[in-house]
Amino acid sequence: MLDKHNVDAFRANYRAQISPIYRGGWHALAVGVIGLTALCLWSLQLDGLRGSDWLMVPLGMVLANFSEYATHRWLGHHKRRWARLFYQRHTGDHHSFFSDRKLAFETSKDWRVVLFPVYLVIAHIFTFSLPLGLLAGLLLGANAGYLLAISLLAMYLLYEVLHFSYHLPAPHWVHRAPLLRHLLHLHRLHHRRALMTERNFNLTFPLFDLLLGTYYWEPIQSG
Repeated sequence: MLDKHNVDAFRANYRAQISPIYRGGWHALAVGVIGLTALCLWSLQLDGLRGSDWLMVPLGMVLANFSEYATHRWLGHHKRRWARLFYQRHTGDHHSFFSDRKLAFETSKDWRVVLFPVYLVIAHIFTFSLPLGLLAGLLLGANAGYLLAISLLAMYLLYEVLHFSYHLPAPHWVHRAPLLRHLLHLHRLHHRRALMTERNFNLTFPLFDLLLGTYYWEPIQSG
């Protein structure tokens, strides 16, 4: 039986099962086109914005940050019958493919285990961003609703971009940015097998890790 704690062995087995027609570039492009198209369409609906409407932006960022934290912590690392596919893809695949000592992807084929499946951005739009946006629109007006939906979806796309950047081969110029270097190190610590079910569940900004006591930091080792 394959030892899933052996990263190299797991990678070889995982890559052998990827469809020969899979293209990482098309995967990333599909997520970007779907997400950015929705953002553009919603942005075009904005008209006559009031100052109070802009409060939906920080609200959306906080809601998305909690959703990111909760989904990662309680579904990505704990088995739930109704979310077993997500658990398998995250803990079973992603955390077996990457470790704190081997965090970088090697080819664009590996993007399959870095990026969420394309259908998840569609699911996010229709089960999270749009419903909450519609609710805010009914209560507070159309502009507020669109701004909330925009903020929620933008945070999803930011998650994808940042997470992808954490797994870029090192050294990479994007990792020289101080904030990104800090976030990358938090994610590297999360990929330590002894910590992955307990610490550093936020990938964008560690707001709820700080609030809920799961933030963990060690000094970055030079070299």
